[in-house]
Amino acid sequence: MTSEMTAPAVSAEPLWRLGTAYFSRKTVLTAAELGVFTTLSGAPASSDELAKRLELHPRGARDFFDTLVALGVLSREGEVYHNTPLAEHYLNSDRASYVGAFLNAADARWNQLIDALRTGEPQNRWGSGAQMFTEQYRTTAAWRNFTAGMDYLNGMIGPVLAEAFDWSTVTSVVDVGGARGNLAAAILRGHPHVEAGVMDLPGVEPVFHEHMTQLGLSGKITFHPGNFFEDPMPGAQALVMSHVLHDWGVSEREQLVAAAFSALPSGGVLLICDPMIDDDRQGPAGALLTSLNMLMVTPHGSEYTRADCRSWLEKAGFTGLTEAELGTHNTLITARKP
Repeated sequence: MTSEMTAPAVSAEPLWRLGTAYFSRKTVLTAAELGVFTTLSGAPASSDELAKRLELHPRGARDFFDTLVALGVLSREGEVYHNTPLAEHYLNSDRASYVGAFLNAADARWNQLIDALRTGEPQNRWGSGAQMFTEQYRTTAAWRNFTAGMDYLNGMIGPVLAEAFDWSTVTSVVDVGGARGNLAAAILRGHPHVEAGVMDLPGVEPVFHEHMTQLGLSGKITFHPGNFFEDPMPGAQALVMSHVLHDWGVSEREQLVAAAFSALPSGGVLLICDPMIDDDRQGPAGALLTSLNMLMVTPHGSEYTRADCRSWLEKAGFTGLTEAELGTHNTLITARKP
């Protein structure tokens, strides 16, 4: 038996990389919470000036700001710090696109991972079904924070989806559970001939219209208020479910896929996008980590394998299934109604 003294050394480098990944995330989220990016917007500053504005002790301030430069969310010209375009868009709390609150809520949830694993219960207990959303987001401001987070995710998906599917084959599309329309906007911009719409809960409608105005698309994308477990899905040649099925349990996923099948015309297409787990469940880790996140935010949600998704589609009656990678973290499965 090989003793510990004579065994080959095991490098700690992979574990160190995991640890410093957490350091990086926490540094950026702390900067957002402190208002670094909001403070710098339109008012670049030196380390001393910025520390004074934020009431930070000088000992760690310069290292903190330079870490943010190294992480790509600040830039520095000489001694003066500026927001990068990424930080200005997503981490400046004066912008409607701000996602700091969304990311900080996720960070807080992950502190409760042990509780979630021991109980199987979400760590934001807001009921089930549509109530999971309506109870949690009662105000327009709350919906604005939530849908900004969805835009942050769809901002990575929308432009890729606009290129990954042959939109010349359809004239209309509705993004089911499409929040304030970021994904639908990407499709419309790439394919102006497509009549685009979004279906989501009535509470989303005010922030949908706000966002369409900001994008210069007011009146060009239709909002369909409704609960997709209770109301028929809008008629269109294509329906999109992006980051929707993973919110729910298997029976609810089957219900939604069946409802899409009923709503689509013959020859219509359903496009499903989620961070799907590889069928052998050995990685990459991204989808599995997202699945743990769904454990903490939903009563029954999780990521799922491509094989699982195919089985629900086939059970509903869809045919002609295709699969494609959608960017780095997502899978697209399309299916046709005969």
